[in-house]
Amino acid sequence: MKPSDETPNENPSSASPMQDNPDQAAPNKDENVRDENVTAPNPDSQAPGSEQEEIIKLDRDRSKYRRPAPEPTSPAPAGNDAWKSKSAKKPKPQPVSNPEDQSQAAYIRAKRAQQGSRQTVSYLSKRLASAGLRPVSKYGQNFLVDLNLIELIARSAELKQDDVVLEIGTGVGSLTAIMAEQAGAILTVEIDKNLYELAGEELCDYPHVKMIQGDALRNKNSLRADIMESIRDAKARLPESGRFMLVANLPYNVATPIVSNLLHENPPPDRIVVTIQKELAERMIAGPGSKDYGALSVWVQSVCSAEIVRVLSSGVFWPRPKVESAIIRLDLDHERRNAIPDLKFFHQTVRSLFFHRRKFLRSVVISAFKGRLDKSVVDEILASLGHGETARAEELDLKQIGDLVEALRQAEMKAAP
Repeated sequence: MKPSDETPNENPSSASPMQDNPDQAAPNKDENVRDENVTAPNPDSQAPGSEQEEIIKLDRDRSKYRRPAPEPTSPAPAGNDAWKSKSAKKPKPQPVSNPEDQSQAAYIRAKRAQQGSRQTVSYLSKRLASAGLRPVSKYGQNFLVDLNLIELIARSAELKQDDVVLEIGTGVGSLTAIMAEQAGAILTVEIDKNLYELAGEELCDYPHVKMIQGDALRNKNSLRADIMESIRDAKARLPESGRFMLVANLPYNVATPIVSNLLHENPPPDRIVVTIQKELAERMIAGPGSKDYGALSVWVQSVCSAEIVRVLSSGVFWPRPKVESAIIRLDLDHERRNAIPDLKFFHQTVRSLFFHRRKFLRSVVISAFKGRLDKSVVDEILASLGHGETARAEELDLKQIGDLVEALRQAEMKAAP
């Protein structure tokens, strides 16, 4: 319900039983004492056996009992909580309730002020049940039910009015509505048709929010084309200083391909702030020699700086997942990304190096480049980089892997007819 739809208090004076009315006379301490102008009935004029009501005339001039009138104040807009304030000297600023007379940002803030009770298990379960819906596990639907954490996601992105945001997994639109107050344009994608329609009811008042219903992925290795077309179109309409970001509570089952593929796109996201499985977040920030270090670690850290913002317990989601989650932030390093000659080749080769992470590096490289490079060429490359026969990919740092991949690329180009 919009703020302007709230029913105003038609009788303000009754809003607070404890509030004094300056226009009301102070009560007489002794109600039985009459004024000087009270006229008593004439007992001689009363007929025997008849009853006649006593007629009392009261002096209406009660100004001497009145308190000094307070200084006039501007009336509060109808529909807000100003009447409930106990202090009239410094009334607290209230959310704007009339979107036609105020800015879009003020209206959005007023509408979002109503959402505090809407991001709870009780509300979400009743809201979905009223529409005949329930969370669908195959879509990885786990709703974040702590509004403070939802706001943390948006706050960690540090959005500005020139930014374009992509959100994968609209859900019921809670995060979308918060970001709508801060970003210049939002493209939100929801695969569940029922949730798409439900969120549409909540987001219909935001003209700069575009909704797409369907799978964000065209296949495992790429996004659907219209998503990036819409992003590029939105960026072209906003100032050049605007950034492109992915901010979302990502469905668990698509988190890895979404993040990995977006880093290939043009333009790539300048920042990614997403909620994902804690295990996946730890893999993204893992270092050489650790059990979590792998192809995803190398790919993400080769083009981004990464940090975990907050670890989330399963209790802040509904339904509760079986694993912990984390909010992770990735900031694109354009210099590092531009230093990689062939992003596609780099990513594919890194994945090949870690496909059999426990095998020796020589065996892995020979297998990955079978039919493309001779064994002697592979041995020569490894020797020139100082990698012995027992070296493994999981032991190499980012620079060593980058040098190896580029040496293999150069060798393949040289060997090509």
